[in-house]
Amino acid sequence: MEYVILVRHGESMTNRSGILSREMNKYGLTDNGIEQAKFTAYQLKSMNFDMIISSPVLRARETARIIANETNLKLKIDDRAIESDFGQYEGMHINEIPMKPREELGMETFESQQARMIDLIDSYNGRCIIVSHAFPIRAAISYYLNMDEQESFGIEIRYASMSAIDVKNKRILSIGSLLITDRIKKRFS
Repeated sequence: MEYVILVRHGESMTNRSGILSREMNKYGLTDNGIEQAKFTAYQLKSMNFDMIISSPVLRARETARIIANETNLKLKIDDRAIESDFGQYEGMHINEIPMKPREELGMETFESQQARMIDLIDSYNGRCIIVSHAFPIRAAISYYLNMDEQESFGIEIRYASMSAIDVKNKRILSIGSLLITDRIKKRFS
């Protein structure tokens, strides 16, 4: 890829309920999440992209469809953009999960998420939008910033936010932004 914008899905029922889940078809966007995705789509509408790639999870697919409709882009589902694997904690409330490292809990590691997201980015050409989830997006951003998991904890990836990366030059252009600046728009023109 030359440039990528990583978009987190809009607010979903998992977010509102405090549940961790990567279930494919259970938790869709809330009404607020739909509006967030529409606002993001509006931000991206005037920019030039080759395609939009989405996680197969419902909340990401719904966000990606909204963006694809607004931008007239072809939508491709790619499993590498999927939510983190929560192991035995799938479907549990976040307060029920022990405060231990992901590896000790049997969850997908930070390194695994980072590797699959970078593999995803490196396997496409041109300028793309990838709709994914907070953990995998944070892992991808951390790769370009040369940060480990603990160093990345301060990176906030808000609902329907956009993180722009100049992949060719390995430069982060924005992190978790709700608005696209003119400087970034020029790179996608």
